[in-house]
Amino acid sequence: MMNYKSIVPCFLFIVLLLLRFQSQSQLELQNGQLIRATGTLSAEPQAFAGAQRFSMGRILVKTSRYPEYHYGDRLEIKGKVKNNLLSYPEIKIIKNSPNSNGIKGMAIALNQELKQLYNQYFPQPLDGIVAGVVLGDKSLIPFDFWEQLKQTGTLHIMVASGMNIAFLAGSALSLLTLAFKRQIAVFFLFGLIWFYTIMTGLTPPVVRAAIMASLIYLSQALGRGARGERILLFTGGIMLFLEPLLLFDLGFQLSFLATAGLVFLQPRLQQQNCQLLRNENFSSSLSAQIFTLPVLVLNFGQLNLASPLINLAVLWLIPFVLQAGMLVGLLGIFWSWLGEISAYLLYPLLFLIEQIVGLSAKATIFQLNL
Repeated sequence: MMNYKSIVPCFLFIVLLLLRFQSQSQLELQNGQLIRATGTLSAEPQAFAGAQRFSMGRILVKTSRYPEYHYGDRLEIKGKVKNNLLSYPEIKIIKNSPNSNGIKGMAIALNQELKQLYNQYFPQPLDGIVAGVVLGDKSLIPFDFWEQLKQTGTLHIMVASGMNIAFLAGSALSLLTLAFKRQIAVFFLFGLIWFYTIMTGLTPPVVRAAIMASLIYLSQALGRGARGERILLFTGGIMLFLEPLLLFDLGFQLSFLATAGLVFLQPRLQQQNCQLLRNENFSSSLSAQIFTLPVLVLNFGQLNLASPLINLAVLWLIPFVLQAGMLVGLLGIFWSWLGEISAYLLYPLLFLIEQIVGLSAKATIFQLNL
């Protein structure tokens, strides 16, 4: 029998979402339109593969890697729009960012300090690997290694997302509950989760993970159950309602679909009578890649048939890199010499990841260009 109590809210939400899309479409710019805009960067630009991206209001700007732009910079940009993207426009710095202040400024300043420490402690591309895993920052990854990550289907390990939030939240909650009641500890945990989310640049994958984690811990604090599929759909709905254009954002698409694979497909794969499918890393990688395959093929035109096995060889290392990378960064902030010494413990893991990705990229027999 149909449950009208659940159908009516869903119908109302779809109507509201369509209205938001309609109002958003009125703000879209026309292809070829020449625009000039002035504004202040409200987030740190995302740098990767010799380029950097940032938003100027509703406009997404892509420009060269240098000169670098930072949170708080006031810019004047001029260029032609193509699919709501300004690609390599003229950019003039009107005013450099002031000294960091407020919570957002502190978080971004911490991001920059950690990135500098990783760059100081590790050679390329190892500095890029640890910065990518811990901070989701891709600016230190050299172009050739970036291409190897794309060819092997392991680029996702360079994105701060659910695993980062889960590790941070789990570790922090264990410490907080030693000093506070769980309900109070969860309150402080929310602040820590969102501070980290701001520090990593408020990218859609991290925001998605932060919202889901917040809802899960909130439901636990209230003594109510939390079903992964409901929280995922509710989180996606919230993000799209607040910013409908996220539907066309590659990071949002991959993060949402990969998580959907983990929620809907992975449990079923692990129930199969196959030892390989019961492996956590393999089943999670396969589930995520099955769900994200159409988007990856359409955007990158590449498919590596050996990608699930390559991920199986790499993914078990990522939690250790994440934990050790955070530790190295924190030690380096307070005691630079101690951070440098502890960095040597991380070298073997980073070197192993580099070798696995590099050697796998050379096996071109499994790579398909579509």
